[in-house]
Amino acid sequence: MALTREQIVDAAMAILRDYGLADLSMRRLARDLDVQPGALYWHIKNKQDLLTVLAGLILEPVGQAASLRGLALAIRRALLSVRDGAEVVALAHALAPQGPSPLLQFRQLLDAQGLSRQDGQWAADALIHYILGAATQQQTSAGLARVGLVEHTDDGADAAFEFGLGIFLAGLGAGSA
Repeated sequence: MALTREQIVDAAMAILRDYGLADLSMRRLARDLDVQPGALYWHIKNKQDLLTVLAGLILEPVGQAASLRGLALAIRRALLSVRDGAEVVALAHALAPQGPSPLLQFRQLLDAQGLSRQDGQWAADALIHYILGAATQQQTSAGLARVGLVEHTDDGADAAFEFGLGIFLAGLGAGSA
């Protein structure tokens, strides 16, 4: 049976979910699929291309949101649903900041806030950085706890995130938008 792009992406997502980004290499992926590493490159240009595809899958459940708050919470949920999801999405966003992504919805929602074009872009970028940073911190802490380097505690990450988001939205004058 011929190797397909879908098989590669599915196997990569399985490695990411089970072991994390540090274990996701093209060599590991080829080994898990029982193919030579070169066979992957017929379907995936490079690891960056693969990470961009995985980021799209991670963010797929987000869909369309009616408010900044709803979008922020949906993105955070999607990031936290996959081990190292925030790091993968951050890498993909850095590689293709204008690529198709629910992250771009922030700009659309901020247009309705009456901000200038530049202020709207900066506000969208700040929101994206806040969400990615908070989710990365939470996933990093969970990873350290998994390997026994820190004690896992329920540090109120959900409440802390919502508090910070509320401050951010109040500063934009968006309230519960």
